[in-house]
Amino acid sequence: MSDELTWRGRDLTGESFAGVDLSGVQLEGCRIVGCSFRGADLREARFEDCIAFDPDTDECADFSFANLREAGFLRCDLTAAEFQNVSGYDLCFERCQLGGVNLSGSDFRLPIGETVDLTAFTMRHCNFAYGDLSNTYLRGCELTDNRMIEMQLHNTVLTEAVFRGSDLSNVTGSGISLKGADLRDATFNNLDARVIDLEGVKINLEQVLVLLEPLGVIVDDPP
Repeated sequence: MSDELTWRGRDLTGESFAGVDLSGVQLEGCRIVGCSFRGADLREARFEDCIAFDPDTDECADFSFANLREAGFLRCDLTAAEFQNVSGYDLCFERCQLGGVNLSGSDFRLPIGETVDLTAFTMRHCNFAYGDLSNTYLRGCELTDNRMIEMQLHNTVLTEAVFRGSDLSNVTGSGISLKGADLRDATFNNLDARVIDLEGVKINLEQVLVLLEPLGVIVDDPP
């Protein structure tokens, strides 16, 4: 759509926008429970204060395979929504409910040459508990001040990602790379250096003991 659209306070429950060009659309205070945006063009779209989940029916929204390049979600309830395999360069979630959201297989890269990719993805102040970021490449991305407990990270590249202030308790997954990540002020309890690449991670002094626990290292305070 060449003309920017602004939808305010609309009830779009159960509607399908699958494959539709909604680039630049702005939704403010809309109800999008059960909506399908599957494969839609949502480049530069903005969703503010939208509700995409009904706890009584467990219905949620589906954004799978959508183009969400430079899109943003602010203060939205997206609980259990499907974002699998989206194109999401510079996608941003801020102050959203993202419990159980599936972002696996999504592409947050922007090729700028044959061998160089830019990567951009931001999640701030969100509840992403039980979410899924498996099979994604998130080098240098910002994932700060989030609740990310029980998150799935199978084959996830988080090299140089920033997790400051986030709760990463009980994350699971094989093939995780946190090389050079910033974990300062983050909470975690099971990051095992024997199976996760933690080379060059940035941590606070008090976090050292937490990293040593999975290795069976016993640190005794001096008398």
